[in-house]
Amino acid sequence: MIIERLQGLFPPMVVPFTQTEELDEDAFRKDARYLLNTGVDGISSGGTTGQGAVLSNMELLRCLEIIQEENSAGKPLIAGIIKDSTREVIAAAKDAKKAGADALLVTPVYYHGADDQGNFEFFQRIAGETGMPVIIYNVVAVNLISPALFDRIAEIDGILGIKQVDPVKLSEIAAVHGETSHVYTACDQLLYSSYAAGACGAISALLTIAPELTVEQWRAFKAGDQQKAMEIQKRLVPLVQLYLERPFSGKIKQLITLQGREVGYPRHPTLLPDDTMITEMKIRLKAAGLIE
Repeated sequence: MIIERLQGLFPPMVVPFTQTEELDEDAFRKDARYLLNTGVDGISSGGTTGQGAVLSNMELLRCLEIIQEENSAGKPLIAGIIKDSTREVIAAAKDAKKAGADALLVTPVYYHGADDQGNFEFFQRIAGETGMPVIIYNVVAVNLISPALFDRIAEIDGILGIKQVDPVKLSEIAAVHGETSHVYTACDQLLYSSYAAGACGAISALLTIAPELTVEQWRAFKAGDQQKAMEIQKRLVPLVQLYLERPFSGKIKQLITLQGREVGYPRHPTLLPDDTMITEMKIRLKAAGLIE
């Protein structure tokens, strides 16, 4: 049953930190409660949008616990895990499972990288040793999972699908595996186009920034109202252009804060945007209809 429910929109939460870089549990709880009540299909924490690479296992565990405390509707919870070895991923995944996560969103190792066989064994061991559905987060520029390699990995028991940031690769994978694997989009500037190409939903920072509007777009697409879905995409693309360049977690937090949701600070050395960027953010948020 949980596999069937792991489709649709899953906003990856930002993780609020205090000025002393500690997890701000109150702010995180409030934002989890808000997001879960916007019409999204589930929620994710621990990925790139939430600076998952700088979270300790205990911090990730606490974030997942807080989400579940607020998750009265029992929506699916996806745990993002960004570690640089198989054993570290498995250890974090087992903690996430105890916290109530329903699936894992796992980034390939990013520092030393791996060859195709190493990547195959990486995901094989994670799926086998955790017993959880695994989504590959295909975002690491130095260790990309090619469509040909995904053909192999998709045959592993427990591999649910892939989250893809490249729209061309997404369309190629969806054309082959769209009926048997979950292909999620993280092509923020092309959400509607990704749905048309066969994505089963999205795990995208834009969902966290503008949850109600992206839910409206997804529902329009599912209902066959393609004109409305495309119009919403056109409204949102100028926002995406503001945070595509790294480091982006501080920019994402600022876009959220400007809409009245307090989500704290990024963990150093990532900074919040300067005044010039904030002024432009306000202009584009207003143009998108997200602030007055």
